[in-house]
Amino acid sequence: MTPFLMRRRAVLAGLLALSLAQLRAAPRPHEAALPFALTSAERARTLKARVTPAVAEQVLKAARKDAARPVHLMAQVRTGGLLKGEGGREHSQQAQEDWRQARLQALAWRLSGDMAHFESARRLVLAWSSGYQPSFSPVDETELASLLTGFDLLQERLNGVEREQVQAFCRTLAHGYLSDPIKVGGPSTARNNWHSHRIKIGTAAAYLTGEALLIARAKERFLAHVPRNIGAGGVPFDFEQRDALHYTTYSLEPLLATALMAQAHGDDWYGAPPARRLAEALAWLAPYAQGKKTHEEFAKSAVPFDRKRVAAGEKGFTGNWEPKGAANVYLLAARFDPAYLPLALELRPPAWALALYGA
Repeated sequence: MTPFLMRRRAVLAGLLALSLAQLRAAPRPHEAALPFALTSAERARTLKARVTPAVAEQVLKAARKDAARPVHLMAQVRTGGLLKGEGGREHSQQAQEDWRQARLQALAWRLSGDMAHFESARRLVLAWSSGYQPSFSPVDETELASLLTGFDLLQERLNGVEREQVQAFCRTLAHGYLSDPIKVGGPSTARNNWHSHRIKIGTAAAYLTGEALLIARAKERFLAHVPRNIGAGGVPFDFEQRDALHYTTYSLEPLLATALMAQAHGDDWYGAPPARRLAEALAWLAPYAQGKKTHEEFAKSAVPFDRKRVAAGEKGFTGNWEPKGAANVYLLAARFDPAYLPLALELRPPAWALALYGA
């Protein structure tokens, strides 16, 4: 063989080796980074190592009770504005529990490796994402964000068709909940807790689509809403409207959950200047959560339905507010300001929240 042919063969062999190396290094489609709402695949893989055995056992104990839970799929889920026994409220509450169970069962699978929990969560996520048409009523559907959080923890083990099905559902949710004008609710719901829940659901769905325009729209909605929802001195509009710390926490929790989603993606919505009143609201609420101040709930509420609930004797709508109602608020807040962690732990958040937000 001539020297020329030997050099040519060596060059070709080198190019072939380089091409093969590049093919091996390139991520396969199923190995590529997956869009997520709150928990990346990498973080999900390390969850077991970061959650204390005591908290993990509490999660597993709760999850075992419902690992064989059937799906409670409904055409319409409605609990808002209904008293006990009205309008099929209890059936809708079972549907909402499906959404929370998807998160709980997925957490249990990550903490134990028990495939019974994986299959339970998978069944719930796939049934609801394929068979439900959202109403876009945020007080009825706020726990859909829990369903999407459960999907985060599972999706690495789902096939492409299953992931695409959930992403299509998320696209519908994101467009509906981040729409302008709002789809469901009166004018005041553009300022109160309803809009906080719209933004939470819409943001989780937007991040799961991976579409930059939807994510940008979610950020715009969040930054515009915080100063409308929280007044000077950190007093929330929900407190002024309902005279209740119950609705104060019900508005702050979804806002903090939304900001935590952004933080998980490297974006600081909590610290952005338009959102500064979120920190002010936490400081305003803290004396009540610490038990230094008390508040008689709903005494001067401007909403007629609150008076109906008081007359019906529903728990939590009379008497002083219970500080434990702020447990998740301050657990989420501690992810932005660690000084709130002792207060959060004193209020004893549920195990699932400690596993998801505290680890």
